[in-house]
Amino acid sequence: MTTSEVNRDALPCILLVDDDAILRERLAQAIRARGYDVRTAGSADEAMREVDRDSPEMAVVDLKMPGGSGIDVL
Repeated sequence: MTTSEVNRDALPCILLVDDDAILRERLAQAIRARGYDVRTAGSADEAMREVDRDSPEMAVVDLKMPGGSGIDVL
């Protein structure tokens, strides 16, 4: 079964957190192209606001970011 045949509602929502905007957006595009719902954040604070709004099932988190680490987000 290919990703296009998968029920998109069954795929988890992924929160992608990285302070490098270019890397974050390129990775988000690649994951979205596979059918996932991807939300992005550029900082630990922004990530926590996203989590409060709607908790994702999965996360990809940069561990070293200015102003708060990825460990804080986890």
